[in-house]
Amino acid sequence: MIKNNESVEKLNKTIRQMQELGLVTQNIGIARPPIPVKIEYINHHAIKRMAERGMKESDAQSFIENAMIMFVQDEGEKRLYISQDGNAVILVEGTKLISAYSSAYFDEGMKRIINEVKKYV
Repeated sequence: MIKNNESVEKLNKTIRQMQELGLVTQNIGIARPPIPVKIEYINHHAIKRMAERGMKESDAQSFIENAMIMFVQDEGEKRLYISQDGNAVILVEGTKLISAYSSAYFDEGMKRIINEVKKYV
């Protein structure tokens, strides 16, 4: 997990450069040290998608608990937790899980982000 604010800011700078080059999605958000939360609710879409991906709530909770970094999205309304094993997206209000997927679903942009994060962990 990245805890050092200086490292987080360096990571944000690197990600902005990757965004400008089109290597990472523009809406990834702003990197911050992970704030652990307990999933309180899972929305219907997330339940359906997790079932399709052979995942359980405990998998998503594990992604949050083992996150290397968190990205704040949508002006602070969402948090994307990134672990080596998978990602989870939480709506801050009500700690509602709205998405989760294992590393098997990481695209090239996510793999690039993880490789950058590993430099600071």
